[in-house]
Amino acid sequence: MSKVLSVERLYSGRLLSLYRKSILQNDGIAWDREVVSYGGSAAVVVGEYDDKIVLVSQFRPTCECELLELPAGRIKAGETPEQCAVREFEEEVGLIPLNLIKLSEFYPSPGFVDEKMFLFFANEFRKGKTNFDPGEELKTIFLPADKVEEYLFEKIHDAKTLIGVLMWGMIKDATKR
Repeated sequence: MSKVLSVERLYSGRLLSLYRKSILQNDGIAWDREVVSYGGSAAVVVGEYDDKIVLVSQFRPTCECELLELPAGRIKAGETPEQCAVREFEEEVGLIPLNLIKLSEFYPSPGFVDEKMFLFFANEFRKGKTNFDPGEELKTIFLPADKVEEYLFEKIHDAKTLIGVLMWGMIKDATKR
């Protein structure tokens, strides 16, 4: 098994840090890799509301485009993934999930970032109140179930959302059996 020999911090910003890690492989070859530390994880909710999937649309500066995404956000210090999922869903959509079910956890891009995402499903809600972060402009989209396939192939380009919506489809198929 490869192991980390050393870690050097190259940069620290408000949202992330950049490190150089020296790695020793099993075959004795050593190499360096730059790694982004996101400083936390994210929680994502596949929300099914009135037989519609709840998405948000927002501009993402990294790709310079508007993306359709599942509501998600960073886990705060001392917060569990479940608490984060409930908080973020209410902040972004104005609905409070009442029955979170954990579907999965995954690394969205482990080749260079340490972020770990937790994926949940919910289909019971009570009304809450949106509370956007500074600079956050979101539009809520309620995607009818019969449009999901079209959106998967043509309009959803965000990995966490593709994973979540595909898992939702698997759940729907399994419950029909």
